[in-house]
Amino acid sequence: MKIVVTGAGGGLGRAFAKAAGAHHDLITLTHADLDIGDHHAVLGGVPPLGADLIVNCGAFTHVDKNETDPARAFRDNAQGPQSLALAARMSEATLLHVSTDYVFDGTKTEPYDETDEPCPISVYGRAKLAGERFVVATLPEHFIVRTGYVFGGGSDYLSAQLARLRAGDDAAGLEDRVGSPTFVEHLAERLLPLARTGRYGTYHLSGAEPASWFTVLQRLRDLGGFSGEVRAQRAAELALPAPRPERSALTSVFVENLSLPRFPPLDDALRAMLGR
Repeated sequence: MKIVVTGAGGGLGRAFAKAAGAHHDLITLTHADLDIGDHHAVLGGVPPLGADLIVNCGAFTHVDKNETDPARAFRDNAQGPQSLALAARMSEATLLHVSTDYVFDGTKTEPYDETDEPCPISVYGRAKLAGERFVVATLPEHFIVRTGYVFGGGSDYLSAQLARLRAGDDAAGLEDRVGSPTFVEHLAERLLPLARTGRYGTYHLSGAEPASWFTVLQRLRDLGGFSGEVRAQRAAELALPAPRPERSALTSVFVENLSLPRFPPLDDALRAMLGR
């Protein structure tokens, strides 16, 4: 299978390339190679590659900068996936597009499944939802994968906090926001098996246990035997530009029937992160 990976320089893109291994013809495109928000660059550059599968890991993921730069948010997170869907249609390829738990408003007390109606509360969430809808409207042969609280890619929040703990410093995490912490390698390992099912649609792929970053950091500190303290934060005290859903944990009503492996427990994912 010939696979084109966009956003290949990010944590998920690198993890996917590693998980795909040498069994496939893999073309990895970093942001420097291809800006997915550049419509003409996408349509001019992607179809000639002759992909069977396009995996889009590219996005403008800084939630607060999305809020202050909505033009770029919708260019990269909405129109970028649209361009990739058009390129996939020209190539007769399948598109797997990675989306986010932030398409939900966080008012549901239980984890969100694929049948719940999105209702984003931030520019980032609105742009990502628009990207999903562009893909659905443009290309029947698509997979949309919603995930959240991804960690272990190197430049993410939890990786930075782990570096602090390893240095003997204190760490801090929000206690009043809950999601589904997802180890990047575990997510990456499930993308290609999902695509190979041929059962197109929207799926939630995320870690097995809802938790706040504060809880995750406490467990990471204990598992790693670090001496630093973990301080609880609350969203109001940080005064961040973009609102975040209070509860955006994900679950799936479909994945269990696709023969994909279950996500390991959170502690196992944290041990895997610590062991690298």
